[in-house]
Amino acid sequence: TKIKQLEQEAHKAAGQIFMVTSNAQLRTVLFEKLRLHELCENKKLPKTISKQQQSTSEAALLQLQHLHPLPKIILEYRQVHKIKSTFVDGILSCVKSK
Repeated sequence: TKIKQLEQEAHKAAGQIFMVTSNAQLRTVLFEKLRLHELCENKKLPKTISKQQQSTSEAALLQLQHLHPLPKIILEYRQVHKIKSTFVDGILSCVKSK
């Protein structure tokens, strides 16, 4: 439920629907639509190693979270998603198999 809620909040903050788990789509929203990198004063945002594109890593989102609500929502989404996939799904699969 929390994951769905955060996904809806992300879509609302972005002003469009996009796949929250897609780094490419998130990069498009953050840097092409919202142009948050232009608002980031005196901070060099990380780039991806392979293609030298703007990064959507935790470090980059932490630098952007004060400029717009979307980066903070994405950080929380990733945290909740990781907890679910690491612990909840594993526990449920054990319970279901017994």
